[in-house]
Amino acid sequence: MKNLLKNAIACAIVMSTLFNCSVESIENNQLEESLLVTPNTQEDCLNQDPQARITNNGSISITLQIVSIDGAVLHTVDNIAPGSASGFLTFAPDDIIFNISKNTTGIQDDKVVFVMDQCMSFDMELGVDNYLVSGMPVNL
Repeated sequence: MKNLLKNAIACAIVMSTLFNCSVESIENNQLEESLLVTPNTQEDCLNQDPQARITNNGSISITLQIVSIDGAVLHTVDNIAPGSASGFLTFAPDDIIFNISKNTTGIQDDKVVFVMDQCMSFDMELGVDNYLVSGMPVNL
């Protein structure tokens, strides 16, 4: 009876290892290796300052102001016309306030705050309703 229990346990261990093994073709390994090599990884960015821009798809002119959390104005781009975009603006890494001012009565200004680290980009878009389309900064 003791030998039967020992043999059953040994058989269970052998069977579980057999079912856990897998066979992969060389083609799958080559495909996985090619997927691991991506051209724009975080390693490609060498301490690049964060950047931001805005595209105005609305019907009114806007002003983009980029401000650090301590209140220092880093960039101001006035009169961004409908259908146009600002260029990419770079600034030092920090908690950054992006303020989109609309000099039109009845349309509220937009303001968002993000922690912008090195190698980050924020591509904002003002929608056809003249309000900021939700988006997030991305790593370069």
